[in-house]
Amino acid sequence: MAPVDHDDFILPWFWLGTWSLGGEGFGPHDGSEALATLEAALESGIRCFDTAGFYAHGRSEQLLSKLIAQQKRQKLFIASKGGLSWQGKNVIHCTNRNALRQSLFTSLERLKTDYLDLYQLHWPDPQTPIETSLETLQALQEDGLILRWGVCNFSVEQIQAYLPSGALIPHQVHHNPLHRADDILAAGKANQRCLNCITSPLEQGLLGTGKSAQGLAVLGKRDARQRNPLFHSEQVKMELARFVAKIKSTPLPQVSAVFLELLSSPLVDVVISGARTRKQLAEVLAHQEWLRLWDINLEKPEDKVVLAAKLREMVQLYNKGGDAADMIEG
Repeated sequence: MAPVDHDDFILPWFWLGTWSLGGEGFGPHDGSEALATLEAALESGIRCFDTAGFYAHGRSEQLLSKLIAQQKRQKLFIASKGGLSWQGKNVIHCTNRNALRQSLFTSLERLKTDYLDLYQLHWPDPQTPIETSLETLQALQEDGLILRWGVCNFSVEQIQAYLPSGALIPHQVHHNPLHRADDILAAGKANQRCLNCITSPLEQGLLGTGKSAQGLAVLGKRDARQRNPLFHSEQVKMELARFVAKIKSTPLPQVSAVFLELLSSPLVDVVISGARTRKQLAEVLAHQEWLRLWDINLEKPEDKVVLAAKLREMVQLYNKGGDAADMIEG
């Protein structure tokens, strides 16, 4: 499922994202707790960590380097991205050959490693042909600086035009119950063009149970989520209320319900989620208990079908006021 080949990967379908761990744009930050969260993730069986030079002006990579220093490098799968940078308060797209190469070297320096398991094009650059950006990534792979290359935020048309059949290129796609991208996921699955890696599964906290689920009213003026249009949408508020109401009557914790729904899709290979604290990490990993309870192995496509059926039955039975205890137990 995931582009890894290590024997001790317990959670190949779950990668920990590090954007919010860098301490910029997501409220109060505790550096010690951020590192403890990374360490707890490792103890929980997570081996894949996703970051970017753009995140927190490089501080997310610097934090992750502390975890890398504690481990045998080959036991970790480290993914980063290039193509976005800061120019003052403005975000700049730059994915020409020199920019992508320099961005990689800067990331390697921050992470204190001599290679990446995966290096991704963060966003297509309107000023640089996509072919040029992908050729640069391939050259970096040939140079041994990266083991794999991937992309993020491609459209259906870009997937079909630039990613060959059978390539299984890791592709990060923004997708969750409030921001669906089924057409993009389907295009990636068609002819095995992509390994679909879901980002923002909780829509930066809107689908969670923490403070940010209350929306803009509780966010600071400099919070990155102020720029997220979904936090401003009345339509999204209604969709969120319907989703919460559907789950509330079931035994499923809301966050677990989101992850299980995403993971039950045959279009989804990996879910990448952030967690700023150990408490948040435990909440996003609680879906494992349901997988164990129902004896679901996400490596088996047929088990995804079973998981989807279990979820449908649970929602239907509980929303009708029935007793679904027998179904929950097996």
